[in-house]
Amino acid sequence: MQPLTPESAATTLLEAGNRPPATVRSDVVEELDTLLSKHLSTCPDAVEKAAVQYSREHYARMTGLLPDEMVRRLHEETTMLTAANTRRIDIRVTVTGNTPRPGSLPNSLFASHSTLFTALYHVPAFRGLLSDIAGAPVFDCIYPDEQITGTHQTQVGDTRGWHWGDHEFAWIFISEAPAPEHGGLLQCVPHTPWNKQDPAVNRCLTQGQIRTYHHESGESYFFKTDTTLHRTMPIQTEGITRSIVNLTYSGVSDLLSEKTDETTDAVSLD
Repeated sequence: MQPLTPESAATTLLEAGNRPPATVRSDVVEELDTLLSKHLSTCPDAVEKAAVQYSREHYARMTGLLPDEMVRRLHEETTMLTAANTRRIDIRVTVTGNTPRPGSLPNSLFASHSTLFTALYHVPAFRGLLSDIAGAPVFDCIYPDEQITGTHQTQVGDTRGWHWGDHEFAWIFISEAPAPEHGGLLQCVPHTPWNKQDPAVNRCLTQGQIRTYHHESGESYFFKTDTTLHRTMPIQTEGITRSIVNLTYSGVSDLLSEKTDETTDAVSLD
């Protein structure tokens, strides 16, 4: 038996934490893995830059780390999914201080209609990229209903109010984004722990630095959601649309702790 090295141990751990269900097309996983691996071999400095940003901000802009062909196809699938979605919710989530959450695309929509996002979730090269950026292993989200979701905002005032994520990591694909003057900007306060019994959102906002990010259509980012208080600013202009897809992943801390999923349960109501 070969001795276990840190590299082989990490590979074994990541493979064990990536379990595609039978409904995911293995040929699409393989195709995307080949496409992404080839692209990443051309931009090692960009991966390192993203890892450095993540270590500082618990956020990493991933523009340029995905090949243009993949971005184009993900955008096309998002457009199809938002057209297929007939469900709009307007709720407030208690455990984040009654902040609003409209316009959800549920995991069930992706399970029924998605080919690319369900495959990308399990692509080894993509999972390895996220782990390299985080500096830690990235696993399947332990709560299946939260693995792949989305948001489609179409009305003035639509926002994802201040909140935390139930699990450690999220990768966000921005399919359609407004210009900064129309709202929809991402705001984050990293290094803010979440007390679900007393979220005290306003107090957290006074104790940390609010970082504001604008993303163009087709961009993506990866961030640590469980200790980053975050929101999207309200849509400010009639006729503006913001569409995103959210791939949620668990970290080691999620596997070792007793997790609850109040925010996902709230926005997953039929």
